[in-house]
Amino acid sequence: MSWGFEDDQYLAISIETRTEKGEEYSAVRGFFRQYELVFVVADGRDVVRLRTNSRGEDIHVYRLDAPPALARTLLLRYLQEINQLRTRPQRYNALTDNCTTTIQRLARSDARRSWWSWKLFLNGYLDELAYERGAIDRSLPFAVLQGKSYINERAKAANDDPRFSRRIREGLPRMSSDRGSKG
Repeated sequence: MSWGFEDDQYLAISIETRTEKGEEYSAVRGFFRQYELVFVVADGRDVVRLRTNSRGEDIHVYRLDAPPALARTLLLRYLQEINQLRTRPQRYNALTDNCTTTIQRLARSDARRSWWSWKLFLNGYLDELAYERGAIDRSLPFAVLQGKSYINERAKAANDDPRFSRRIREGLPRMSSDRGSKG
C-alpha cells in the first residue's frame, strides 16, 4: 500500500516476512510460524524500485476506490499495528497471517464490502479480489486494467528520478470518482 502526499511525496508500507541473517525463506516453513511478520515503511521508490528494477518482479499499481478520510484511517491503522509489533511481535503464517490477510484485517472494519474469499490465502490474487469487490476501478475489464496498471517499464525508465513515485503513476487508469487525487 502507498499513500500520496503534497509535493509528490509517497509513503509505502510493505508487509513481509523477516528472515534472520543467513536464513533463507522457505514456503514450507512459512506455514509453521517460523518467521516474524514485519512492516517495511519507506519512500515509494525504495519499496517499488527494489521489486521492479532489482528483483525483476512484475508490479502493478492500482488506485484504491476510497475517500481520503478512509485512506487516512487505513494509514493510521497501519501505523498503530507497526507500533504494536514492538511489544507484541506477530509470526507470519503463509495461510492465515500473511501479507494479504493482514491487509484485509486492517481494512475490514471500515469495509464497504465483504472481502472473504479463498484469494486471501494465496499470494498473487489480491488485485483480482479487489476488482471483484469494487475496491479498484471496474470501468475496464480486469485483464485490461491489470495491463494498464503494470508499471515495470515506467519504473526502469524512472530509476534515479527524484519524481520516481509520480512517474510510475503517470497514465494509470483513474477511478470514476477521482478528481485530481494523488492515488
